[in-house]
Amino acid sequence: MKESGKAVAATMCIGPEGDMAGVSTGDCAVRLVKAGADIVGVNCHFDPDTSLKAVKLMKEGLEAAKLKAHLMVQPLAFHTPDCNKQGFIDLPEFPFALEPRIATRWDMHKYAR
Repeated sequence: MKESGKAVAATMCIGPEGDMAGVSTGDCAVRLVKAGADIVGVNCHFDPDTSLKAVKLMKEGLEAAKLKAHLMVQPLAFHTPDCNKQGFIDLPEFPFALEPRIATRWDMHKYAR
């Protein structure tokens, strides 16, 4: 990918607790950048608030390692403050009853600001 001259973006389905192998969120970001990613972040297993907490940890990890990268967040549009390390897929409502957890347009507006 680097040879193409295009930016390399890499996001992970992790939250503030890190990955399933026990690697911290900050260290995941460091590993991605060292592997060549220009943009790192989290995606789709956690709500906006939890995703932002995870990206903050990524930023702190990159700063501690004296590395730079753009950060990206692609949150899930459900409220998941009570989920565990695997995110929304471990909620009792998954996969057929998540509607009460839907983030409203006002929730997403708050996140976007």
